[in-house]
Amino acid sequence: MSQSRKHSHLETITNMVVGAALGWSIVYFLFPFMGLEPNAQQATMSTVVFFFASYARSYVIRRIFNKKVTVK
Repeated sequence: MSQSRKHSHLETITNMVVGAALGWSIVYFLFPFMGLEPNAQQATMSTVVFFFASYARSYVIRRIFNKKVTVK
C-alpha cells in the first residue's frame, strides 16, 4: 500500500514545521556561541529559505520511494 499524495504532503509539512522551529532556535540561540550574532529577522529569513528547500527535497524523495519501493 503506497502513501497518498495528500498524506505525503501532510507528513512532509509536519516534519518541516518542527524542523523550522528547531532551525530558527539553533540560528538565533546557538550561533552567538560560535561568534555569529544573527538578529531575529536574519534567523527567520534563513529558516524560510531552508524550509522551502527541505520541503521540496523531502517531498520528492518520498514520492520517488513510494513509486519505486513497494512493501511486501
